[in-house]
Amino acid sequence: MTTGALSSQRGAWLGQLWCTASSQGALGLAGEVCQRQPRPTSRMPREVHRRLRRGSWVSRLASSALSLSASDWMAPRSSARRSPACSPAGQSLHQRLTHHLERLTPNEQRIARFLLAHQDELALYNAAELSRLTHVSKATVSRLFRRLGYQDFREARDQARSLRHAGVPVVSSTPTPDHHQRHYEQECRNLRQALAALDMLDMEALGRTLANAERLQIIGFRNAYPLALHLRQQLLQLRGQVAVLPQPGQSLGEEVARLSANDAVVIFAMRRRPQGLARLLGWLGQAPCTVLLVCDDSLSEIPAGIEHVLRCPLDSVSAFDSYAAAMSQINLLATRLLHDDLVAGRSQIRRVTDTFESLEELGDG
Repeated sequence: MTTGALSSQRGAWLGQLWCTASSQGALGLAGEVCQRQPRPTSRMPREVHRRLRRGSWVSRLASSALSLSASDWMAPRSSARRSPACSPAGQSLHQRLTHHLERLTPNEQRIARFLLAHQDELALYNAAELSRLTHVSKATVSRLFRRLGYQDFREARDQARSLRHAGVPVVSSTPTPDHHQRHYEQECRNLRQALAALDMLDMEALGRTLANAERLQIIGFRNAYPLALHLRQQLLQLRGQVAVLPQPGQSLGEEVARLSANDAVVIFAMRRRPQGLARLLGWLGQAPCTVLLVCDDSLSEIPAGIEHVLRCPLDSVSAFDSYAAAMSQINLLATRLLHDDLVAGRSQIRRVTDTFESLEELGDG
């Protein structure tokens, strides 16, 4: 008999068992099966017969029959084994806890409420520590995370750790006495990486292209928008035709549709990027203009056609990303453009300064 035929007969026979269980009760079915000790027939393969003779298999069948429907019995094995409490993989731990909270056991609820109050600290614990802090067994901890849809506690902890890398503000611990020193050391590492990234660029060719562009469009979203504003502010002291996109309340299509080979775009793409940014980067990669992409390491896929990529670290020992290295890169980039045409740059700086004085816009500071 082939494997397919055997599976088909086994499914049909289990369906008959379910019908009996529905009318007599699963426990009664278990006793009846044990008493009958059926012999192998053409309708009952030897494999099924051997399993029926094992008391443990019959016990499992009896207890499962109380909770499974007929469709569950007839469904493929892989479908029947899915956990009814499994949560979608895309949900955060907080979403899963709040969704399942009322259906958890008292001990599981104790863990869940602790995690909801100390979620930012999950990355610091292991399963044994969480068990000790909540006064429940390690088995209960493991059971809770499986109920929430994780393979184990480690998968949930890895998800919590990945949030910080994605830019989510996460308080990893209470600031220690050496917090400022650790902050300073991290900033130094960021600056070293940022300067090394600048050295990898062909600054001579890039600087010449940006300086000679008829129009220079600077694009930034969310936390990257202040970076775009700051670069524009520096470059306006050196040249004209510098704009920041998108304008408040406006779309990008009208602005970028006019880009030509004589234009240049600087786009900041820091983590926690808006959903449509990947499509915009792909479009700019096909546009005739020169593009400089400034991004952190979380952006792994760079579309073809974007020739210049400047990486900028945002790592911080605090809850929030640090943009100090990005500001330093902007400073050095603007300085390079100034020196590419120093005479014209100095002339523009004088005009801007004279205009400030005429308009009395600035104070004495």
